[in-house]
Amino acid sequence: MRRLVMLALAAAFLLTGCGNLPQSQETGSAAVVSVLGVAPADWGITVYAAAESREGEAPAVYQGQGATPAAAIQSLAGAGDQTVSCAHVEHVLLAQSGARELEELLSYAFRDQRQSTESQLWVVRSEDLSQVFSGTSDPARRMAVLKSAGKDKQGFQPVTLRQAAAALAEGAPLLIPALEQGEDGLALAGFALYDKGQFTAWLTGQSALGAALLMGDPIRWTGSVEDRAIALQSTGCQAEPLLTNGRLTGLSLRCHLEGVSAGGWISRESDVAQLEKEAAQAMKEALESLRQAEADGAGLKRRAGLQRPLAWPAISRQWEEAFPRLNVKISVRLTVTEQD
Repeated sequence: MRRLVMLALAAAFLLTGCGNLPQSQETGSAAVVSVLGVAPADWGITVYAAAESREGEAPAVYQGQGATPAAAIQSLAGAGDQTVSCAHVEHVLLAQSGARELEELLSYAFRDQRQSTESQLWVVRSEDLSQVFSGTSDPARRMAVLKSAGKDKQGFQPVTLRQAAAALAEGAPLLIPALEQGEDGLALAGFALYDKGQFTAWLTGQSALGAALLMGDPIRWTGSVEDRAIALQSTGCQAEPLLTNGRLTGLSLRCHLEGVSAGGWISRESDVAQLEKEAAQAMKEALESLRQAEADGAGLKRRAGLQRPLAWPAISRQWEEAFPRLNVKISVRLTVTEQD
């Protein structure tokens, strides 16, 4: 309870516009950590840290342990020949076994003014992170590659520690981008659904794309029909609640996509209809996963309330019970722009 209160206070502090906490500016011989890993241990918490190495150098990876995140991170100070600085962490990787450590990790990030609350939060589909931070892998370089690729093409929007803390403070479920370790290092693996202190579902493949569309984020991906490709981008998902005599009876979801033709694409009506159908099916699969878990990780209730603010008391009161069996209509419209 104490940790939840701290998260609530931290979220309230951020909502007032005071979220840019100061960071230390360590320089010189310090190893500046860009990726931090957190996993539970037999005793306390194990943390891993990775700093970007120079071309041709071995990956700079460190490990520490402590009873709390603060103690574990403090133990990194003497883990290498250089001073290890965690003041500019860009990515925080949480092992799938570390769901119960998330609240404590977020509380620490807000208590320690040297930590950035804008670090991106990820879940790794692994019980521990030893393979991710092994001597042969280079998680700092790999995450830099994923971040660079995401500027032009990504099927998700990052979740920051600040956003995660705000969701937990409200008691809301949260979809967190997930990673898995492959032959080429870390790779995108969809979303982990976090609810009430645990990961309750994993959305992968088309369900992951559908979840991103449900959340209404401006995401990009490549669609195809036979051997023809098209660059697609979502421009939002509108959630319109349907009420009958004050009773919440349904939900209308309208998603708009924009496409830019490429690779010999011919914009035929049948091809456009197929892409619209595929996007709608992906959204249905994601919605079904969320309904089975009885967790609105896509934030549909909040967006439905914004559409009908006067009906918010009724929507809020009925949503939790109605959501798993709510009649939902999904429509997708794709507008294609022909390239010269």
